[in-house]
Amino acid sequence: MRFQKKVTRTVKVSVFLLIIMASCLGLQQYVLRNVDHNSLRVEGFYQETPGSLDAVFIGASDMYTSFIPGRAYEKYGFTSYLLASESITSDGVLTAVKEVVRTQNPQLVVVEANAFLYSDTKNDQNQAYIHKFFDNLPFSLNKLDYIQKNVPVDDRWEYIFPLIKYHGLWTEYPERFYMMASDLTLDMRGYNYLKGFRTTAQVFKSKTPSLNEQIYTEHDTLPLDPKLETQLRELMDYAKQNDVNLVFVRAPHYVTKSTYDRVKRSNQMAHIVNEEGFSYYTFESDARDIGIDDQHDFYNEEHMNVYGALKFTDYVAERFVNVEDLKPGFLTDEQKEGWKEVSKTSNQLYRYCDDMMTKGNGRGAQEDVVTLFMLDNYSDAPIERK
Repeated sequence: MRFQKKVTRTVKVSVFLLIIMASCLGLQQYVLRNVDHNSLRVEGFYQETPGSLDAVFIGASDMYTSFIPGRAYEKYGFTSYLLASESITSDGVLTAVKEVVRTQNPQLVVVEANAFLYSDTKNDQNQAYIHKFFDNLPFSLNKLDYIQKNVPVDDRWEYIFPLIKYHGLWTEYPERFYMMASDLTLDMRGYNYLKGFRTTAQVFKSKTPSLNEQIYTEHDTLPLDPKLETQLRELMDYAKQNDVNLVFVRAPHYVTKSTYDRVKRSNQMAHIVNEEGFSYYTFESDARDIGIDDQHDFYNEEHMNVYGALKFTDYVAERFVNVEDLKPGFLTDEQKEGWKEVSKTSNQLYRYCDDMMTKGNGRGAQEDVVTLFMLDNYSDAPIERK
């Protein structure tokens, strides 16, 4: 009898503990967690079938606002994903490349240069930006390696169990509810409609003169921050050791006097990258050939709107197909249907943003339930360049 009671008590305690554990995991995933567009983008990457991506684009907001995977598939046939996060650090870029190697086998890994072009390492030390990327990575040796090397011992549990850091987020409603619903529907659907693309429906009008015309003939350089250069070289060494077909790009920006030094550091980074045998595409210097209009194709100084992103996507995709020999990989019929849906959703998003900008109603457009609900009002037919 005593033995039976002990077994019953043990079973009850075990069930209770499992319920507590499941509840905590559910709260951490959907409620007490800083879910935003970065979360939806990073999580969506891990829902992609292993080996199904022909190219992966890595970087900060410069990347996820510039390239439209659905458009690239529709016009050029290759699959791609934007494994990017707001103001991603140089450590984050290296970890992202390692995650791509761990989970996919793309023909091309494209890194936007921004993380290496700061004048100092303040961005690399910004805990908010670090959390925006690393909180959303599944537990792996890559994540553990970063935590052990870079996170103080007292803060490490926050990166493994974000619930510890964000337990107070329950007060942030209704915004938290919308993002919680977006995260839940993403998991139920099993794939990201926009493959990481995010934009703002706005046309940037600045009183600050653009210096973009000077970039075409700018050959001067400025040195990279020593730590960021070290990180860049570590990234290239990793790519060589693991046979990663790595290319670097610099997306167009609305360049002003206050940001012009990044142009010169970009020139220096191009020299370093080329000397190591990697390609560096300074698309910032190709803005005229791309057809970028300073007064029409940006939503702020750092990011293109959908008008600029459409032009940039076509230009970059064609360059990679013709120069980097990027070819569409094998897809099952089911995967092809999924990618057709991605292209249609991207076309709807473009028309939605065009409508909002025409009316002067600027707002963020991303993989969330509010935006996706609004897209049903717009055509999914292919977009014709104007």
